[in-house]
Amino acid sequence: MVSFAGAFTFEAAGGDAAPGVDVRAASTDTAHASSVHYTVAVTLRKGKEPLTLRIDGGSSRDRLVAHLSLGSMIGSVLMSKPFLYESAPSGFVVLGNINWLRLHLSESSPRSQVMTTLRSLTPSPLLHVIAEARLRPLGRRGTFAGPVAYDDPVVRTSLHQLAAGLEFRALHVRVQVGRDGLIHRVRITGRTADGKTTLNLRARLYDFGVPVQVMPPSPGSFMDTALEQLQA
Repeated sequence: MVSFAGAFTFEAAGGDAAPGVDVRAASTDTAHASSVHYTVAVTLRKGKEPLTLRIDGGSSRDRLVAHLSLGSMIGSVLMSKPFLYESAPSGFVVLGNINWLRLHLSESSPRSQVMTTLRSLTPSPLLHVIAEARLRPLGRRGTFAGPVAYDDPVVRTSLHQLAAGLEFRALHVRVQVGRDGLIHRVRITGRTADGKTTLNLRARLYDFGVPVQVMPPSPGSFMDTALEQLQA
């Protein structure tokens, strides 16, 4: 997994944007990019106990690579239509030498939990939050910041998976638009109603338009979920 130390220097996000930057147009154009690569770190802190989910990935219309880490646990999700592959958490073996499950995406509806989880592993939820935020330009060109309503249905849905189902209030969004007119940095912060748990989400988006390379697991290392269900 890539290191996230020092990954968020807003001033270095693609350089200064051109004057007259439209952050909403940038969000739309970013969402329509043919592909995007990204790193995301979601830290939930309660007292002195931080818990950080890290995602190092790339996505396009038909492909997805997401390497995940949470504490000492690591795993990966790969999509190369029509198949989705999910690795077992590090140290676990499903059966014999099998440590991947394969799902045919035709078995899942667009509203299924599987597809919802897949979307949460891309920048899509962050762009939805940006679209709902009341952003204003800051002193440096291309940098925008502002609040977003925690009870907005779009915001709640977008952050549900990434925030472990917790509801965070006092949400604040900061965005950096690069010279290419696309969003390169995102930061979202908030806290629970009782103030005991805080959210700090940081994302870096880069290599727009660069193809996403997916290396499916080798034969014999995965099991189809349909077969798993038959054996159950």
